[in-house]
Amino acid sequence: MTVWAYARVSTRDQNPQLQLDALAASGYDELVMEKESGRRGVARPEREALLTLPKAGDTLKFWKSDRWGRSAGHVLTTVNELRDRGITVVSLTENFDLGTEEGRFMFAVLAAAAEYELEPRAERQAEGIAAAFWHRAQRPTTRQPRP
Repeated sequence: MTVWAYARVSTRDQNPQLQLDALAASGYDELVMEKESGRRGVARPEREALLTLPKAGDTLKFWKSDRWGRSAGHVLTTVNELRDRGITVVSLTENFDLGTEEGRFMFAVLAAAAEYELEPRAERQAEGIAAAFWHRAQRPTTRQPRP
């Protein structure tokens, strides 16, 4: 029985050390690390390859559900497919027992809340960018000497 671990950061300049430390503390046999965006349409080849590796009786760990899937539905579908193959799935941060109905329910609620937060965060980011452009446009293009 092998314990597989998966860590992902979205951009090349992000540091996965927090995830790696948590996974190491929990223990694993094989680690798959990826630096790819979780956006739809972006391939995550390491994750896709990892999905084929675990066998019945193995365990697959990841640090947090938003590192594992693109949406609540995506995470839950993948987790259920793995469980149907006899693979134990562990999310270290959420710390739910996905082998119970209650654990799967709580995991689904948390995944849905994380997905819900994506849209307002993107809106706030767009508003901030627009405000920055507006303020930049209001400044004179040449610097005035200080009195």
